[in-house]
Amino acid sequence: MISGYMVSQAEIEELYDMKKIIEEDWIWETDGPNLIGEATVYCFDSEAILSLKAWKRRSYGFCLLYKSSKVVRRWDDSRHRNPDGEVIDGSHKHKWHPQYEDNCAYPVDDVATDDVDKAFQDFLNECNIELRGDYQRQDRLEA
Repeated sequence: MISGYMVSQAEIEELYDMKKIIEEDWIWETDGPNLIGEATVYCFDSEAILSLKAWKRRSYGFCLLYKSSKVVRRWDDSRHRNPDGEVIDGSHKHKWHPQYEDNCAYPVDDVATDDVDKAFQDFLNECNIELRGDYQRQDRLEA
């Protein structure tokens, strides 16, 4: 249990599948040597409000959260070891598991690993999120 609230895998998958929207503009902000971004994500068929967080330095990643700590989906491009010992090298997504929280991942090839702006759109598409605000491309760091 995290933050006093248990969430089921079915509840997370339902949120993942439903249509969602970001109404505000997406702006990459400087945080020391990093770029970060955050936006509120509204669900069409639920009162649930999610948040999307992103980060970029030498690599980049994205995380869609429910209740501020439950990972609906998280993507990054690094080495990961699952609780069962499976090792994933490279692009992978994390999803919520009641026992392992967001420590379970699976390999993917549907998010760009060489262009953070393309990867951002890939992640939104995969999570069924429409960005209605403007998108400020990042131009400070190379992929």
